[in-house]
Amino acid sequence: MEEKKDYYKKIAMKISIFVVVLVAVYALYKTTLFYMPFVIALIIASIAEPLIKLLMKKLKWKRKPASVVSLILIVGIIVVLISILVSSIITESIALVENLNGYISNAYEYGMSLLRDIQEGRIQIPEEVMQIAEKSYGGLLEGLKTFIVNFFTGVLNTISAMPSWFTYGFITILAVVFICFDRDYIMEVCKKHIPSKWLQTAKTYGKTTFSVGINYIKAEAKLSCICFILVLIGLCGMEFFGLQIEYPIIMAIFIGFVDLLPIFGAGTVMIPWVAYLALAGNIPAAIGVGILWIIWAIIKNLIEPKMISHQMGLHPIFTLLAMYTGFKFLGILGLMIGPIVLIVLKEIFSEVIEKGVLKTIFEQE
Repeated sequence: MEEKKDYYKKIAMKISIFVVVLVAVYALYKTTLFYMPFVIALIIASIAEPLIKLLMKKLKWKRKPASVVSLILIVGIIVVLISILVSSIITESIALVENLNGYISNAYEYGMSLLRDIQEGRIQIPEEVMQIAEKSYGGLLEGLKTFIVNFFTGVLNTISAMPSWFTYGFITILAVVFICFDRDYIMEVCKKHIPSKWLQTAKTYGKTTFSVGINYIKAEAKLSCICFILVLIGLCGMEFFGLQIEYPIIMAIFIGFVDLLPIFGAGTVMIPWVAYLALAGNIPAAIGVGILWIIWAIIKNLIEPKMISHQMGLHPIFTLLAMYTGFKFLGILGLMIGPIVLIVLKEIFSEVIEKGVLKTIFEQE
């Protein structure tokens, strides 16, 4: 009887560890969102730190003047880029929503034309399938239209909520200034108040767990940025040479975002886009987008192994499962966060996974 009690206690303890880790990861995510201005400030301060140290070393400046100059340069560049990007997104989003009815009508006419060809015998399709297609095609297009309108209306509403943006921006700028000015002092205060065992544990596990996730995020973010810049330059270049490319900035952002998702890639968007342009009769643009996709596919295959270094280490089915789970809990953002959390958990419980999760929990030692 005593042995059974000990056995169940061990099982309860092991399950509790799993639950605590999962709750901790979720709490970290929620805390990060809550303190997002400070997280952004920390990122900007980390970007500025090498330049600050360079000015202090080469020009013999003190930390505060070096911080001021570095922040003016970096924040100025970021503000200019964001302003240009937001302005372009607003313009293209408004144009897309205004022209959406025309696109849906053209797609509907094309679909109906295809159905007429089938009915007249030029294309053979079973009658039952035809009836289902006729009933569902219009509804599908209407649903797609509603989704696109709601999405871009939400984008415009978000962008137009400037008062809260200014508040967050002001807090972020202040936090960046304080972090850059007194980085060493802040680090000392943190070390003073955080238990030494916690710091030691964070160092021990940080190198082998969270560093994997962070490195993966950094690598994927770099790849996504490169994809966005390449596609944007390519699409704007095609527009410059007279090819009909609509909404280049929105498409570049969308392609860069999709390329950021595990399993998916730029081809998920660009290949159907090539097919659409070809069917619409815009053959030069279809060829241009196709060549752009091939160029990015080659570049990505060359640089991705070096940047990612196979840190994912997950079978696609588990990656897909993590993406779906993240999506159900966190929405669109969960598509990216889910696999990252899975990577971190895989590193934390590497020994348990190696032996077998259920075996580790339920088998007696």
